[in-house]
Amino acid sequence: MLENLEMIGTGFSVVMLVLALIWAACALIGLFFTRGAKAEAAKPAQPAVAAATPGVPPHHLAAISAAVATTFGGGYRITRITAPAHKVGDWPLEGRIQTFNGHR
Repeated sequence: MLENLEMIGTGFSVVMLVLALIWAACALIGLFFTRGAKAEAAKPAQPAVAAATPGVPPHHLAAISAAVATTFGGGYRITRITAPAHKVGDWPLEGRIQTFNGHR
C-alpha cells in the first residue's frame, strides 16, 4: 500500500512540475509579446485614411481600417479595397435543382 502511495505521489509531482514548466514558458512568451505591444502603443497613432470605394459600405471600411491598424500598428495606409467577383459554380446549382425536384 505504501509503495502505491509513493508511486502516486511521484507521478503527481512529475505532472505538477511539467505543468509549472509549461506555465512558465507561456508566461515568458506572453511577456515577450506584451512588451512589443507596449512599445508600439507608445508610438503616436496616425489615423488610417481609406477613400470611399464604390460598393463597399462605410462601416466595412471602418472595420477594415481598424483591423489593419490593430494588426500592423501605425504607419500603414490602405490604398485600395476590392471585393472578389462572386460567381456561383454549376455544382451548387445542380444540387439545388435536384433538391427542388425531389420535393415534387
